[in-house]
Amino acid sequence: MKLRSIFLFTFSLMLFCTIANANPLKNHSSPYLAMHGNDPVNWMEWGKPALDKAKKENKLLFVSIGYFACHWCHVMHKESYSNQEIADKLNKNYISVKVDRELNPVLDKRLIEFVQTTNGTAGWPLNVFITPDGYPLVGATYMPKEHFSSVLDQLSTKWKNQQFSLSNQAKSMSKTLVSLLAKQELQVATSTIKSLREKYVENALQYADTLQGGFGQQRKFPQIPQLWAMLKLNRISKNKQADEFIQLTLNQMMQKGLHDDIAGGFYRYTTDPDWEIPHYEKMLYTNAMAPLLYFDAAQQYNNKSYNELGLETLKFLQDEMRGSANAFITSLSAVDDKGEEGGYYLWQQAELKKVLSSDELKMANLYWNMNRPNEKPAGNLPRQQYSFSQLAKKLNKSTNDIRTQINIIKQKLKKHRNKTRKIPRDTKLLAGMNGLVLAAFAEAIIVDPKDKSLQVTGQKLSQFLINLWDGKKLRRSAANAKQGTLYDYAAVSWGLLKWGIASNNSKIKQIAIDISNTAWNKFYINNRWIESSNSLLPKGVQQAHIADSSLISAEALLLEASLMSKKTALQKKAQKLFKNITRSVETDVFGFASFLAISN
Repeated sequence: MKLRSIFLFTFSLMLFCTIANANPLKNHSSPYLAMHGNDPVNWMEWGKPALDKAKKENKLLFVSIGYFACHWCHVMHKESYSNQEIADKLNKNYISVKVDRELNPVLDKRLIEFVQTTNGTAGWPLNVFITPDGYPLVGATYMPKEHFSSVLDQLSTKWKNQQFSLSNQAKSMSKTLVSLLAKQELQVATSTIKSLREKYVENALQYADTLQGGFGQQRKFPQIPQLWAMLKLNRISKNKQADEFIQLTLNQMMQKGLHDDIAGGFYRYTTDPDWEIPHYEKMLYTNAMAPLLYFDAAQQYNNKSYNELGLETLKFLQDEMRGSANAFITSLSAVDDKGEEGGYYLWQQAELKKVLSSDELKMANLYWNMNRPNEKPAGNLPRQQYSFSQLAKKLNKSTNDIRTQINIIKQKLKKHRNKTRKIPRDTKLLAGMNGLVLAAFAEAIIVDPKDKSLQVTGQKLSQFLINLWDGKKLRRSAANAKQGTLYDYAAVSWGLLKWGIASNNSKIKQIAIDISNTAWNKFYINNRWIESSNSLLPKGVQQAHIADSSLISAEALLLEASLMSKKTALQKKAQKLFKNITRSVETDVFGFASFLAISN
């Protein structure tokens, strides 16, 4: 009896400790938030209760924003948020809020804007301290544990001793920022949409790396909205240098380290200017927009390989990123299940020898230069060194023979990789991103009408998106009933309309038009865009136009959907916006690329 009592006491204590360590994020539908569920930090979700608690206890909010595929988010989680000493400081002196940026993109954009303006750079993890009345005070990205601990100490002391001046400082910064941004939203009479379209290609070439492709001279992001716009606008300007640059960039993206040459799909960016070393996240939005870009380029440059690349990317989505409910998940992590960045994609010679025959190994080593010294402990990334025709000439074989042999090797490696390795997945099913995917499948069934799997996948995905719409409101996610943002409405209406047109389905086209109408009514007020209907921060700048990010802007997508709808009322609304040129667009044509290109 005594032994039984001791056992029950021990079990109860263990259960209590488990419960005590858990916080409200445990078992959240967002894998990113759920991974913080056992942190000793008393995390809250972003919302009115968190702000109310900050006001009641007169504490600063610590808002930490990240996403599941983010490598440095995982590092900060391991170093700081799992640490009891850090947690004690946060729990005592702050109201801690953890945010999945993909679930709260408008809040993320607002705080990125603040940190970018005050620090000169921004990214994720994004950490911002906010006053109880909602004004951002100071922000930073990744901080090592020791530095983070020091910041927590210094800021809590300052808040206790200088609260009045810090509150005024935050309000003053907000007022200054709003004033600066508001000036950019004023209409100008010196430019027209036509003149800025003519200016765009010339402007984009100023950022172009004409030797390596892509924009800039450091890390290389695909920057698909800018390339897409350049492709569209250069149909009129016919700038030979621009055509050469676009094709160089597309070739570098598909042949070097940005592209997974085994299973297909693109990584988020490369850490070097030569497109060699990827940051190994795979994002749904990148792999939704890339086929659209390549299909368009295939038509413009009569390049069959671009169509093949687009179709291969959609096959990757079908194989690797298909989730439940016939929709597609948000991302694949940069870090494998063993905690190795890129480990899922890298190969050592010993493993290759087990999978491939001796002849296949020789071919793989030659094609991808796989017998070079290991660039990471887990091995080397397959990076194409030769085209099929170049390798055929080198080995005195036909191009078709080389293509067949390489494809056999790829299938062997892909099968082995899927069988022996695991990659963490962010399984969220988000409306806007899946709208982009549907648009890509709409293009694909035109490019390859014989592949019935494309039609089946697209039809099922269109139904998933339709199920998020109740006739009045579009849900942001399959996991809850929260209303979507402007981006969700715009991308879903665009994707459904393109699918309805491609599949000749009038019912789907009408649903897309209904969503477009609702988006205009909900989010375009007094000639300004509101990206979310429930912002909890003090009023920011309402935008006349929305810039591109890593995604095509919500405004551009809704404008194109409206123009494609063939509904006069929607088309008039779209055309009216093209007459309203603001200082922001005039001074940054590169940032508003999609808006400029959309009706071209």
